[in-house]
Amino acid sequence: MVGARPRPPTGRNSAFPFQNETSAVIARLLNTSAVLVDSFYMKSTVDSDHLIEELENALAAQKAQLHDLAVMGTVITSIHEIDAVLSVVMDMALRLVDGEVGVVLTDEDGPLKQKVTWGVGEDFLKALRYKDDLDLPTWVYRHREAVVLSDIGLTSDEGMLLHSLLALPIKTSSKCLGVMAILNKSGGGNFTDNDREAMEMLLNFVAVALDNSLLMKQQLRQQKMEQEMAIAREVQETILPRDIHRVAGVEIGAVYFPARAVGGDFYDVIPLDDNRFIVVIGDVSNKGVPAALIMSACSGIINTIVGSDPTITVSALAARLNDILAKVVIGEREMFVTLFFSIFDLAERRMTYCNAGHLPGLFWEQDEAAVTELAEGGPIVGQFPGITFKEGSRPISSGDRLFLFTDGLTEATDLAGNMFGRERVEQVFSVEIGLSPADFCLKVKDWVDRFQEGTGDDSHDDFTIVQVKVD
Repeated sequence: MVGARPRPPTGRNSAFPFQNETSAVIARLLNTSAVLVDSFYMKSTVDSDHLIEELENALAAQKAQLHDLAVMGTVITSIHEIDAVLSVVMDMALRLVDGEVGVVLTDEDGPLKQKVTWGVGEDFLKALRYKDDLDLPTWVYRHREAVVLSDIGLTSDEGMLLHSLLALPIKTSSKCLGVMAILNKSGGGNFTDNDREAMEMLLNFVAVALDNSLLMKQQLRQQKMEQEMAIAREVQETILPRDIHRVAGVEIGAVYFPARAVGGDFYDVIPLDDNRFIVVIGDVSNKGVPAALIMSACSGIINTIVGSDPTITVSALAARLNDILAKVVIGEREMFVTLFFSIFDLAERRMTYCNAGHLPGLFWEQDEAAVTELAEGGPIVGQFPGITFKEGSRPISSGDRLFLFTDGLTEATDLAGNMFGRERVEQVFSVEIGLSPADFCLKVKDWVDRFQEGTGDDSHDDFTIVQVKVD
């Protein structure tokens, strides 16, 4: 466009981003006043009364504009909702420079998008090509400079005549947040340098308000996450059992090691009669409150099922739990649960087990001094109703051990990004086999800590380990 020349940006103060613009406006007003005073003395012999009136009117108008800007700034910076800020500012801007229509475009992790519009849409504005083969708002946004166009004489497809335009970046000292464009002076004419400077001052208030709003949203989001994590931890601590060590005929150790983000790990030991008990470990495919609630539901359903039918098999238990979760609890949600069930029968000296999509358990056979993987079972629980599960069985004798764990153990990473892995888990199981189950669980954590030495707190998921030793 002929005659369309962007203005160079004014200076910025990092602590008060609108201070320099305010000073510039005041300096310009004072200069204008000085010119008027000089003119008054030069022409006082011609028409002193008329010049005095002009001077008084100019000073009154400038004082009113400064007062209006101060009031606008107070209002804008007191609003903490972004949409409300932009709607208020759109109205203020049109009145401030006597514009007909306007639009605000903001950057929300992508190209500029229309946020607030009064009488004109982003399509019309983006159709205006400016420099470097960029549309006008994109150029203003990237270069962070104001553009004032006069005597344009274009007509939109809707029949709107565009004769003048004022486009400015909404920016702080560190970033550009968007663009505001005002089109056409009411009653004709062009936008002036005074209009541009007044708008720059107004938009600096807007930038401060938007920064405050974004910061407040981030703080509220962080507070919400922390509250959710606190609730999830409380749920998890309530569900995890505290008296698993009081089962006659076996020694049991179990430890849950939480990470920063609470997951859905859980375990339980449920007595069935004097000689039989269930050991179960599980992991919900989510974090926070949703995972904690599903975990709580699983624990409650399992206890209800075995309470009503103590003779139930592990495969039947997995199938019934799966149907209830899939049809009632999880439904269409994209969540699932992995579980490992085992029933110890100390009178029959036998253990039956079912692995429902979980990491296979490891079994230490004392007589053979060998580790066996327990993989029989079926798929994940909670997504596909009507599934049948298989179960495995093996004899147990004194000194035999069952080792169960969640994937947070195998997926713990070192500085190089290597995972702890299943082979290392089997190594720990074999090397530390002489420890009591309770001490073994703590020793596993020592292995993981040494493996992860130098990494941050976010380098591992939460994980749970359970070991059962037959006396």
